[in-house]
Amino acid sequence: MFWLNKKKHKDTDKRKEPDTKELQAIEGDREGTSKSQRIREEALANAHAARAQIGEETLDKIAAAMTKKQQSSMEQAKARIKAADSHLVADEILAMLDED
Repeated sequence: MFWLNKKKHKDTDKRKEPDTKELQAIEGDREGTSKSQRIREEALANAHAARAQIGEETLDKIAAAMTKKQQSSMEQAKARIKAADSHLVADEILAMLDED
């Protein structure tokens, strides 16, 4: 049988030293976390500045309008359709078209 004639390699015991590209990738990951942190801090600062510029009263009005829209029957129906099985929705639509 052909799989019994394979020679085992002894190179698997030797550990390979990481090359410079691998080391740079590791260093890049470390820098990426600090870069990510800087981006988060900048976004948070921008959000605070926008909140201060717009004002709490305006934000409350926007939040109330969004809540009212989410509670509308049309939005609730859209949410139910998205949550439903797509095949069942398609079957219902086809059944409604066949009724006409």
